[in-house]
Amino acid sequence: MRSGGLVLGAILVFLVAVVSAGRAKKCKDGKVYGSFGQEYDAPKNPCKPCTCRNGRWKCVTIDCPKPNCDNPYKPPGKCCKECKPGCEIDGKKYNDGEDVPSDNKCEVCKCLKGTVECNPTGCPPLPSYCEKPYTPTGKCCPECKTGCDYSDTHYDEDGNVPSDNKCKTCKCIKGKVECYPVECPPLPSFCEKPYTPPGQCCPECKTGCDYNDKHYDEDGNVPSDNKCKTCKCIKGKVECYPIGCPPLPSYCEKPYTPPGQCCPECKTGCDYNDKHYDEDGNVPSDNKCKTCKCIKGKVECYPVECPPLPSYCEKPYTPPGQCCPECKTGCDYNDKHYDEDGNVPSDYKCKTCKCIKGKVKCHPIGCPPLPSYCEKPYKPPGQCCPECKTGCDYNDHHYDEDGNVPSDNKCKTCKCIKGKVDCYPIGCPPLPSYCEKPYTPPGQCCPECKTGCDYNDHHYDEDGNVPSDNKCKTCKCIKGKVECYPIGCPPLPSYCEKPYTPPGQCCPECKTGCDYNDKHYDEDGNVPSDNKCKTCKCIKGKVECYPIGCPPLPSYCEKPYTPPGQCCPECKTGCGYKDKEYAEDDSVPSENPCEVCKCVKGKVECAVIDCPELPPYCEKYTPPGKCCPECKTDSGCELNGKKYAEGEKVPTPNPCKICSCQFGKINCKDVKCKQCDAYKPPDKCCC
Repeated sequence: MRSGGLVLGAILVFLVAVVSAGRAKKCKDGKVYGSFGQEYDAPKNPCKPCTCRNGRWKCVTIDCPKPNCDNPYKPPGKCCKECKPGCEIDGKKYNDGEDVPSDNKCEVCKCLKGTVECNPTGCPPLPSYCEKPYTPTGKCCPECKTGCDYSDTHYDEDGNVPSDNKCKTCKCIKGKVECYPVECPPLPSFCEKPYTPPGQCCPECKTGCDYNDKHYDEDGNVPSDNKCKTCKCIKGKVECYPIGCPPLPSYCEKPYTPPGQCCPECKTGCDYNDKHYDEDGNVPSDNKCKTCKCIKGKVECYPVECPPLPSYCEKPYTPPGQCCPECKTGCDYNDKHYDEDGNVPSDYKCKTCKCIKGKVKCHPIGCPPLPSYCEKPYKPPGQCCPECKTGCDYNDHHYDEDGNVPSDNKCKTCKCIKGKVDCYPIGCPPLPSYCEKPYTPPGQCCPECKTGCDYNDHHYDEDGNVPSDNKCKTCKCIKGKVECYPIGCPPLPSYCEKPYTPPGQCCPECKTGCDYNDKHYDEDGNVPSDNKCKTCKCIKGKVECYPIGCPPLPSYCEKPYTPPGQCCPECKTGCGYKDKEYAEDDSVPSENPCEVCKCVKGKVECAVIDCPELPPYCEKYTPPGKCCPECKTDSGCELNGKKYAEGEKVPTPNPCKICSCQFGKINCKDVKCKQCDAYKPPDKCCC
């Protein structure tokens, strides 16, 4: 404000000088002359602009404003220091507006008016629900902490969180643990009185029925007070229906319901000889050769059923007192009677005799069949049936049939089979299916599966690790073979779109940093922006750009705007006054001639003019439309009948005087001479 006041004062002086311009006295300084109000810069001091006033130079010392930069300089021939265009950092030059590298990755720096200005990097906005943002170590921008911390445990966003209340289910939603009642299955529509059992969360439909001080299960039978009705518990209510009765037979003409019973019955049975007989029951017959039954209320009698006689019976007969014919059976042989199909003693022990159809028939006794391998059957003396000689004679020994026979080869087992010694390899345990190269160790009979692996002149145990020639594979001995598999690699982050495997490594990595305009930039490092109004960073392998951080505007700034070619808004300078625009610090015309006005910080500010002091001999007057009085200059001077104009020199016979017409009067001044010893001419004042 101090510098602004001085500048305003200088402008006022200049305006007053202009107002007073006209036929004023001229000024001189050595060989330099100026008309009234003419500005003059002293060659030796550019910081003192001078103005010619009343024949004298009036000089004002300029109070320079402080440049808004760190290293101002003074251009040759100028008074005030200015900001050097461009910036120089560590010997490297940067043009005005050019990005300047910063040691702080959280700042973006530019060269502005000779000064490096750094502002925070632009950060993406956080979601509205983020209540506790934090800035991770090594990063510039705050992030929203995802997930929930609950009971000393961290839970992922949208993940389930254990609930202290078994009737509520909890989830981590937007960083907060939200709990809701557990979902319960819907109750059936007929449920009129739901209830929640103790220790449970969901209501249930009370099933079953309470009847006569007892509880009955749903769909269960309920005792009925009426024995002709059956009752059940249905949807919590006791429903009773007539009991189901069996259908009556179609021939039932006169059904009736017996006392104390529920269902009608068909009157069954027969009344015969003053007795009642049940339906389908036997009725005593007066003829023993007939059988009678009660059928559909009537006594029906039929001949008794007789067993069929054998087909060989040639002369059947009916014994007295019997109803059915019989066939005379048995055989009479050697004065004895033998029953039909009974054995009859044989006179030859190799035959068996039977009584068949009244006759004695004899046949050779049945002999058991000999085995098929029996080549030379023989009949032992005193026996009827041939036999097969069993056992084996081997090495002067006899061995029973199916008995073991000592073997000369320990890898074979021998048996006596069908009279012959047969030898077979001993039974060996089965080898595993993967065994491709079984071998029989010396001195043993059974093959074995060679376990382990032979690899590069070394033997490795089954399921043991085997050194790999490829560091990216791990090898094991599995079922006698060396199997190699890629080593396990840690999972890559979900945002990794272009994984790659660095040379000499086994596992893919997420390529960090960004490739942009044929250059590589580190992860979280700054990336030059094609738009000077944006700052760019490499974030998760992508170049993300955000508006640069701009300095805050002053509080008085009511109409900020962004000048063309700039990024940050500025406070609109200049003033709008009576349909005209005036630049900042420009003069603004005033309707009051006694005020001088300027455009200051977007507002027109006016100051009262300080009028210059006039000489005492001046005839003062105030011209119309002006504020300060002036000396009348239109009268001129007259000497010896000759008129001289205002400011014109007036001749004088005295060489040591200089006269001129000033404000209507002739004003003379003594000539000042330098001291010298030279000759002074008579018509001169100075030597």
